[in-house]
Amino acid sequence: RMLGVAYPPDLIDDVIVPPTAHGVHVISMGFFTEEDQAVIWRGPMLHKALEQFLTDVYWGAPEYLVVDLPPGTGDISLSIAQFLPRAEVVIVTTPQPAAQKVAQRAASMAEKVDLTVVGVIENMSWFRGDDAKAYEIFGAGGGQELADQIGVPLLGRIPLVPALREGGDVGRPIVIA
Repeated sequence: RMLGVAYPPDLIDDVIVPPTAHGVHVISMGFFTEEDQAVIWRGPMLHKALEQFLTDVYWGAPEYLVVDLPPGTGDISLSIAQFLPRAEVVIVTTPQPAAQKVAQRAASMAEKVDLTVVGVIENMSWFRGDDAKAYEIFGAGGGQELADQIGVPLLGRIPLVPALREGGDVGRPIVIA
C-alpha cells in the first residue's frame, strides 16, 4: 500500500480521516478497492471521487496538497482545474521524446485552464551500473528541453536507483530511509 499504510481511512461523522505515514496524510483509491481489481470509471465518476477526496476528507491545514495524476490531458485534469483553480502544476517526464510530447500536452492543457506550471521533473534520467558509469537508458536532456520549451525551470533529475524502487515497494520512501 501507499507509503506503507496497510489500513483504510477512518470515518468519523461522515468525514474521512486519512491515515498518516511519515507525517503525510494520504488518501488513495487503493484504500477503497481490492488490490487486484481495476477501477474502471468514466469521467463523471472520477470527477465525483476527486470531489469527495477534496471535500469529504479531513486534511487539517496542509501546507501542500499533492495530487498525483496519470499522464496526459484527461477528465481528471479538467476536474483539478475546476476544484483547485489556484493549483500549481509540476510536469513529470522521462528523457525520451515520446514522453516529452505527452508531458508537453499536459503543460499546454494546464495553461489553457489557467493553472500555473511551476517546473519540470525528469524521472528515470540515468542508471549507474556496477562499473560506476551512468547509462542514460531513455536518452538525455529531455526534461531540460521540455522545461525550456514551456519556459519553466527543470526542478530535478531523478535517476533509476534500486533503493528508490525498493523503498517504494515496502512503503519506506528513500527520503525517509
